[in-house]
Amino acid sequence: METYIQEKEVAKQIALRAGQVILEYYSKNVSVTMKSGDEPVTEVDHAANNFIIENLQKAFPEDLIISEERADDPKRLTAKRFWLVDPLDGTKEFLAHNGEFSVMIGLVEWGKPVVGAVFQPTENRLWWGDRTKSFMLDNGVETTLQVSDRTDFQAMRAVVSRSHRSALLDQVFAKFNITNEIISGSGGIKIGLISQAKAELMASASAGYKIWDICAPEAILIGAGGIVTDFAGQPIDYQNKEQRAFNGILASNGKCHSDLVLGMKDLITLPFSKK
Repeated sequence: METYIQEKEVAKQIALRAGQVILEYYSKNVSVTMKSGDEPVTEVDHAANNFIIENLQKAFPEDLIISEERADDPKRLTAKRFWLVDPLDGTKEFLAHNGEFSVMIGLVEWGKPVVGAVFQPTENRLWWGDRTKSFMLDNGVETTLQVSDRTDFQAMRAVVSRSHRSALLDQVFAKFNITNEIISGSGGIKIGLISQAKAELMASASAGYKIWDICAPEAILIGAGGIVTDFAGQPIDYQNKEQRAFNGILASNGKCHSDLVLGMKDLITLPFSKK
């Protein structure tokens, strides 16, 4: 029996429409301010955020909604169910006009991501689904997502960040002889590529990822047969107070995931720093 029918459809439609809100600003000069560190936030982030929250609240008035662009709600720590929203994942990519940004809407229930929608507006490409099945809508053509069956590390394709690269990640790739790299912005797009068998691995060796960065794509990847853990091989904690994945993010097609975790133990010290 299909699960979360309404939630999936609502998340899908809101993500698509929020993408159009974002594209209205794409050719304009937008105002930019800086959050903590070197993270930019724009009027586009806020416009998309307001649109998503307003429409999610209309559809699910009883649900808690947590977003990158609003203060956390302590109810999240014990809530049975809540939404996690990143209205513009890849603000730097948006400002660079390279197209590698996305809208991400995910639903957590009993601590696990159960529904996700990730939309890349510039490519008109949507990934969405739940933990049992996920799909891609690519310029109007719908396909069921299924991860690749590659098990040879030398043949695996790793999706790596355009703007955040660590020496530790280079060490991990060298140990496993992983040399095929795809460069992309937005964690949602990276994991989307794994879910559609265009890549097999994404790793972030820092505590930089927030829970809204990973929730929606995790649900989609699991539905496609993949897996997401931290570098210790543990599930991501979506109800920690700091809203961070302190032990990093490891997403894969699931075929050699445990081998990766075991093989990295002598290289890493957990938790990672926030940078």
